[in-house]
Amino acid sequence: MADALKNVIGQSLECPVCLNTFTNPKILSCSHTYCKVCLDNVLECHGNDQMLRCPVCRAETNVPNQDVSKLPTNLALKSLIEDVKNQHHYCTNCKSEDKPQAVVYCQDCGMYLCITCLNAHSLWQNFISHEVLAMSEIVSGKVSVRRYRKCRNHPKEDEECFCSDCRRFACFRCVVMEHKDEGHRVTEAAVYERSHMKSIEDLKSKADKKRSCFQKYVDFIDDQKKRVINVQKQRTDDINKAYEESVRQLTEKKEILIGEVKGRTKGVEKELDEMKKSAQEHITHLTTIANVVTNITKIPLDMDSLAAHDTLCQDLQEALKQEDPDYKQPMQSSKKVKSFTF
Repeated sequence: MADALKNVIGQSLECPVCLNTFTNPKILSCSHTYCKVCLDNVLECHGNDQMLRCPVCRAETNVPNQDVSKLPTNLALKSLIEDVKNQHHYCTNCKSEDKPQAVVYCQDCGMYLCITCLNAHSLWQNFISHEVLAMSEIVSGKVSVRRYRKCRNHPKEDEECFCSDCRRFACFRCVVMEHKDEGHRVTEAAVYERSHMKSIEDLKSKADKKRSCFQKYVDFIDDQKKRVINVQKQRTDDINKAYEESVRQLTEKKEILIGEVKGRTKGVEKELDEMKKSAQEHITHLTTIANVVTNITKIPLDMDSLAAHDTLCQDLQEALKQEDPDYKQPMQSSKKVKSFTF
C-alpha cells in the first residue's frame, strides 16, 4: 500500500506539460499548476498576449507584463517535492519489512533496487535491454524517472488500457466496470501511445515544414533588404559624386567669375586713380603758388621783384580759374562695377 501511495504521489508531482517533476511550480487562476519554464513556453506561443490559456482546461489567466515569475508559487507542492527528494528510496523488490536503501531504479521494471536485488536483477535474461538509473543521478536531478502508471482505483494494477472517449488511461478492471458501454472506444495503452507518438511526429514534421516555409520567407525578406541597402549605397555614392562634381564646377566657375570681376574693377580703379592723381596735382600746384605768393610779407619795390610777384599772382589767378571737381565722373566709373553680372 505504501509503494502504491508513493507511486500516486510521484505521478502527482509531474508537470502535465513536460511530464517531469515540477520545477518552480506556478499556479494559474484555474488552480492548475505547471513549471515556470513550461508556462514561459506556452505564453510565448501566444505571442505578445498577456492572457495565458491553461493547457488542461483552456481557462485564461492574466500574466502581468508577460512575466510568469509574478504568478503565485505553489508553495505546498514545492515543499512536498523537496521532502520527496530528501527522502531515502527503499528497495521495492525486497519482501522483508526492514528494507535496505535503493541504489538504482529500473525504468523498465518500475522498481527501486538495493545492491543485492540489482545483482540478482543483472542475471535476468532480458536485463541487458533495461534502462537502469543510479539513485545519485535521480536525486541530483540529472535524470528523470519514468514511472509506470498505476490505477488510482486499483493501485496494484497497471493502466494497460486507454479510453479515447474519456481521454484517460485505465486498468483492465476499470475498463470492465466503467468503460464497457457503447461509445467507449478502448484500446491498449501501448497502441494509443504509439498512435499518439506517431501523431506528434506528424505534427512535428508539419511544423518543421511550416517553419522551413517561413524561414525561406525570412531569407527572402533578408535578400530584399540587402537589395534595398545596396540601392541605398549606390544612390548615396551617386549623390556624393554628383555633389563633388558640382562643387568642382562651381569652384571653377567661382574662380573664373572672381577673375573677371578683378579684371573689370582694375580698370575702374585705374580710372579713379587717374582722377585722384589729377586732383592731387592741382592741390599741390595751388598750395605751392599760394604759399609763394602769401609768404611774401613785404611789398616789392624794385621792378624785378614786382614783375615776379605779378607773374606769380597771375599764375595763382589762372589756377583758381580751374573748374571745381566733377563728382559725376568718379560716380559714373564706380557705377560700372555695379553693372557687373554673372
